[in-house]
Amino acid sequence: MSAFEMPADPAVGTMPPYRQLIGWTQTEVAGLSDAQLDYDDLDPDREWMWWSIRRQVSHMAWDSLVFTYRRCGDLLWPAGDKPSPIVWEDHRLGSGKGWDRVLDEDLYWQVPDLIAKLEVGISWLERVVAEQPIEVLRGDLTSVHATHFWKYATSTLPRGVDNDPAEPHKLRYTLEASLWMVFYEILTHIRTIQRLKLHQGLEPAQQLPRVGYLRLPEYWGDTDANGPSMERIR
Repeated sequence: MSAFEMPADPAVGTMPPYRQLIGWTQTEVAGLSDAQLDYDDLDPDREWMWWSIRRQVSHMAWDSLVFTYRRCGDLLWPAGDKPSPIVWEDHRLGSGKGWDRVLDEDLYWQVPDLIAKLEVGISWLERVVAEQPIEVLRGDLTSVHATHFWKYATSTLPRGVDNDPAEPHKLRYTLEASLWMVFYEILTHIRTIQRLKLHQGLEPAQQLPRVGYLRLPEYWGDTDANGPSMERIR
């Protein structure tokens, strides 16, 4: 069993090595020019190219912060003293300021600043898995509206997610499964950085593990085809 995969055996309580994500990111973006960092392509048939390398890193930082704040905040700060490394109201989905799942680009644009925010989010994730018993992570359940994308991506998890028996249009996750999925999500964006480099004639700096939904052809890059949409399943 790879250290980068959720164990299929529930007797094994291994959790993701989040710190590795920072090293992979720093290695992949080192030495890139602004033009290389900001290259994108808005072709509707190539959704994976809509965000530049810089915006991939910004999204990774956003994801690590927003997911952990929302999903794990009560565990990390039971007294309610939640920190504010970013202005949370400006970074909600659909917020009036218009940042679409990336950090405020008026404030956080340079790669070192983005990685600094990623460091904060990763430190929170590390605290969750270090401080909480695996029984707590498995007993913490939440339901979310199923989308075509999440139904597809979660098929790579060996356990921890299923249809909510009370609401069939929703997926029910354990926190353990969610914590593995955020690791896979960030890893997939690092792979997308590699794909954007290849598209510009640049070689990836390292070999990444093909785990989680990187095992799916759309996210590793076996095809340029778009993956399933975020449209809700009714």
